[in-house]
Formats: sequence, C-alpha cells, structure tokens
Amino acid sequence: MQNIVTNPYNEYRTKLPLSFVKNNGQEDIRAHFSTNYKGRRFFFSSDRITSVELEPVDEPIQEPDDLIESPIPSGIPRNGVAVELSFVNANPTLTLEGVLPQPGYHHFYRGNDSTKWSNGIPHYKELHYPAVWEGVDLELLGGQEGLKMNWVLDGPDRVSSIRLHWAGADSLELDAAGNLLVHHALGTLTDLAPIAYQEIDGERKPVDCVYRLYGSFDLGFELTGSYIENTPLIIDPILMYATYLGGSLTENARGIAVDTQGCAYVTGTTTSVDFPITPGAFQTTAGGVNDAYVTKFASDGSSLIYSTYLGGSNGASANSIFLDTQECAYITGSTGSTDFPITPGAYQTTPGSLYVTKLAPDGGSLIYSTYLGGTVSGSSSNGIVVDLQGHAHVAGYTSDTNFPITPGAFQTTNLGLSGSGFITKFSTDGGSLIYSTFLGGTGQDIINDITVDTQGYAYVTGATSSTDFPVTPSAFQTTFTGSSTFITKLALDGSALIYSTFLSGTSNSSGRSISVDTQGNSYITGRVDGPGFPVTANAFQTTYGGGAADTFATKLSPGGDSLIASTYLGGTVADVNYSGAIDMQGHIYAAGYTTSPNFPLTPEVIPSVPGGIYISIFSADLAKLLVSYCLGDWGAYNMTVGREGAVYVTGQTFSTEFPATPGAFQTTLNGASDAFVTKTGFAFYRQASVEIDGITTMTF
Repeated sequence: MQNIVTNPYNEYRTKLPLSFVKNNGQEDIRAHFSTNYKGRRFFFSSDRITSVELEPVDEPIQEPDDLIESPIPSGIPRNGVAVELSFVNANPTLTLEGVLPQPGYHHFYRGNDSTKWSNGIPHYKELHYPAVWEGVDLELLGGQEGLKMNWVLDGPDRVSSIRLHWAGADSLELDAAGNLLVHHALGTLTDLAPIAYQEIDGERKPVDCVYRLYGSFDLGFELTGSYIENTPLIIDPILMYATYLGGSLTENARGIAVDTQGCAYVTGTTTSVDFPITPGAFQTTAGGVNDAYVTKFASDGSSLIYSTYLGGSNGASANSIFLDTQECAYITGSTGSTDFPITPGAYQTTPGSLYVTKLAPDGGSLIYSTYLGGTVSGSSSNGIVVDLQGHAHVAGYTSDTNFPITPGAFQTTNLGLSGSGFITKFSTDGGSLIYSTFLGGTGQDIINDITVDTQGYAYVTGATSSTDFPVTPSAFQTTFTGSSTFITKLALDGSALIYSTFLSGTSNSSGRSISVDTQGNSYITGRVDGPGFPVTANAFQTTYGGGAADTFATKLSPGGDSLIASTYLGGTVADVNYSGAIDMQGHIYAAGYTTSPNFPLTPEVIPSVPGGIYISIFSADLAKLLVSYCLGDWGAYNMTVGREGAVYVTGQTFSTEFPATPGAFQTTLNGASDAFVTKTGFAFYRQASVEIDGITTMTF
C-alpha cells in the first residue's frame, strides 16, 4: 500500500464516454496519454500501462451538474495502489498513437499560474501500439465499462510472443472458469476468460484459448485447440454475466433499463412471497397473489443494489421500465388493486386498471404514482419512455370509452369495438396530462412500444386489424392488406400525426419494438406470420423462413415514406420477436424466442444450439448478421444497449440449465420459472483482419 497525493489539476470537460487524453504537459512526461474510470486513473507509456486506484473518501466531491466529477479529488493524500501492466521483451522503439479524434477538448488548470495551464487538449476513442512484438499490435478502446484490449496478430503462432507482467499486484490467479483474478491491496480485479476463432472461407471456426500464468506475475495466452496456420485468429468477448432472478414460485421480466454505470434495472411480475427484496426498499412484503417488482443490479450482476415489490391486495403486473437522467425508474403496467400505492397530488387517485409510477433513485420511496384509466377490463399499458424534460410518455391499448383524453388531442373517441391504442404524456410531477389521445380505427389496435426523439416527438408501433387505421398521405404504405404493423409519429402536442404508415404484406404482422436515431430514422422489430413482408434487396434474409412466425427488422426513413432496410430473421418453425434496440454505431438488435432447429446462429461468437431465448445483432444496413446466439428455454422479452456498448437482455426461463455465470447474484432456478438477466459485451471492429481480443473489460 502506498501513500499517494492525488493529481493536483482540476479537469473540466463535458459528459463524454471514456476516451484517451493526450499529454500536453499536464502529466508526468513518461505518460503519453491518460484516462479516468470509476475512481481509477490510467497512464499509457510507451512500454506499459499504469493504473492508480485510491481508497474511497468519506465525502463525495460535488461538481456542477453540467460537469463531470473528477475521479481523483485534487490535493487530498490518500492510501492507494499503483498496478503496472508492462510488455515483456517488447520492441524497444515502441510508440503509441491516438486514433479517431473525438469532438471537444480537455482543459487543465493548476493554481493561479496560467503558464502551468493546459488548454485545448485533444482526446481519442482508441489508442494503438503498433508492433509491440513482431507481428503483434495492440489496440485499446474506451467505454463506460472500462478499457478493452485487442491484440492484432499476423498469424496464430504469434500468440506465444504475448507476455504481460503485472507489477504492484499481490498475486495472480486463474479461477475454475479460466477467468484471471488480479489480487492487490485494495481488492481483486477480474478479467473474463477469452475465446478464439478463425475466419475460414467466410465462416468463423472456434479455437480453444486460455490464459497461462508464467511464474508469479507474468501472463500470456495459449491456444489449446486446433487451428490453421497463416490464418487470422480472433479472441472475442463472451457473456459478462447471466443470472436468474426469482423466488420459490413464478416470475417473469418484461422490462429492462441500464444507467450510465452499467447497472441493470429490471421489472416484471412475481407470485413469490420470498422474491429477493432488499432492506430499505419501498415495499418489502408482497401485497397480493401477484405483484410487480423493480430490481436494480450491480454492474457486474453479482448483487442487488435495491429490489422492491410494487402492488396492492388484488395484484399488479409490470410491463415496461425507463430511467431518467437522475436514475429514477419509471414503471407502468396493470393492476386490479384499489389499494395500489398512489401518491398525494397524483393525476388520478381513484382506482383504474393501469398505473404509472416514478421510483426514487435508491428504490426506497415513490416520487409519484398514479392510476390511469377506468376499471374496465381489456386495457394494457405496454410501454413507457421519458423525454429530456422529464415527461413520461405511456402507450398501450384500452377498451375503456371513458379513458382520459385531453381537449384538442388527435383522436378523442375510442372507435374500436375491441380496443384502441392510446398515447398519454404526463407532466413532470405526474399531477396532470400534457396530452392524451386514442390512436386507432374500428377494429382492434394495440400499441406495443413507444420511444421519443431528442426533440420530444413520440413514435409508436404495434398491430392493427382496422381497415380505417389513420395513415398519412405519402406514407410508405397507405393500403391495409390484413392485420398489420403500424408506425406512427405524433406531433409534439399530440394534436396531429407527423406520419403514420402500415408495414405489412400478405401475412399478418405485429410491431414489437421501436427505436429512433439522431437523424430521425426509426427502427422496428416484430413478428410476421408468413411471406410477402416488405424486405429490401440486399437484406440478410429476403424470404420467409417458414413455420408459424419469423422475426422482422426494418429501418424506416425520417419522413416515414420509404424503407431504408428490411429483413426477415428465422428458420422453419417459429421465431417470435419481443424486443429490439439500436446502438451508437447503428447496429440493429432483436431478441425473442425460437423453436427452429435452423435458426440463424453465429456459434463462433458465443457457442449455442438453436432453441429458446435468442439474441441477434445486425449490421446497420441489415445485410449481415453479426451476432446471433441462443441461451436455452424460454424467451427474451426485453433488451437494451448500455452506453458502453454491452447488450442487456431480460425475460423468463423454466430451465435449470440456463447458463448462469459463476459469481452471478442467483445461479440456480428457484421456482417453476424465474426471470433472467444477461449482460454481454461485443467488439465491433473497424476492420475484419487478424485480431485477438483478450480482455472484455480490463479494470486493472
């Protein structure tokens, strides 16, 4: 243990993802770049990487809301540990370079002497160490989950050149799963076991790969499986965690969200009186025969930060969850309870069949909670999203002709005999409605999901059987061809439609998820029950797979008037989509369940066999399937992508063989069915060449 005086510079920068800051004199001259991550400071020299971790302080540093907190408070002596990862017998002329400059600059100020200030310092998304050893390069990427190392080799035989030395660690250990444990004075760091593959004739062939310890503090890789000489080899990231969640009866999970620290928030329904609940939670005992729940996991999935019931004496279920910028969780669903927890001043304090609840960041209290609608059966609140101003937007369907609708709304009458879609926007305090409108025709209209763009426009998708469902002129598809997916963008005040279109062919379809990018393109995933769905010429799968259902994924233009890309995804039996997402690189995600023996998989990424929960990732043009794997019985109901790029999936499983990871919060099935949560990280390379990706989240 060392006594370290923390960095005396004050660094001010806007809230940006982890990046690498060039040293223009603000650091020790041996460091060429630096970065910060969760209380650690990293320095990148020509021959090593140094991490400084300090023990926690009693009081957090307070910074203005629009600035990022400096991870190492200035001028405070604290105990800490410095750990160095050096390259053994590396190229003596080794240098490093910043790659992919990022917008904005960093400014460092030291005291009142302006000659010691450093202004306008650039930062980069990646660092490259070319030719660490002959034929071996190193790439470092930054994200909210920490540092990621990619070893780039010109052939598999180069793997023996990689030798890393840990200085400052107390010991190194490989656990039973092959993960690397780095023990030091402040705790233990874990790097996940690697996997490897080669590209052979356009297909990825797995190669067994493990860490190897040499002496007490040296580390390398060893290929334990067969491989082809002079062929690129890639070691790829794997499942970061997978956990059950449940008590002794039944659970499902319908919604998932993730915060900036990588903590997953899950909601669903439980019938268990012993569902895992944390001390100090808002509701620590079950209210009825079934209750909603809200659970926040630690970023590594090993423990619960909070977990609470949410319900009354006659049941409640939860369908969707969303986080605002303060990490307050918003939940919506259904209830038959007249004593569901409602807050004073809420918009509707008299019983209704739907509810909207805003939970405090610590899960210990309600900020607001309101009923929505009447007690008529046949209503469901399926989606919730919060805009940048803090307004909750809720969508679903209702058979209630007296559902609360605001004057001037686009549609003030429920026309459907079997129910109409609705969209409702709340004030920031949950005490009033900004707007509330029906959306539908004379058939049945169900909204399954809602999103908002940065300007606050709401987009919805679902399914309609109404021949007179409201569509707009010049929309992509204005003709009803059967039970159909629809995509609708509403005006800011809910008084009109910006665009509204069908999305269907000769077979029934239903939109299950919708996302929107910064250009206004909307991304829809869903279910289609036969051929004839509109797909684009270069799509990954241009024909229906067969059987009862396929998944579809579609990218729609900002005006809602044309398809940018659209594809099927499925095999010969049933492939049902429940959720989708997009990431900052434009990749398109889909999740659900499959019973097809020939469901498209990429087993070299995460080994799996067809069946049960599926998770698939497409290229931005929907022409390539980048990742596709299965996790067994039963299905994935919701997914999201974290700012660090990891994909989080939740759903329901009945299987004792669900691949829960060692150290996860719950590694066994407790009841007839449990919820599950998985977190998986992927590296999407800028070039598909000779690469070894050795550490998924490197936090040394």
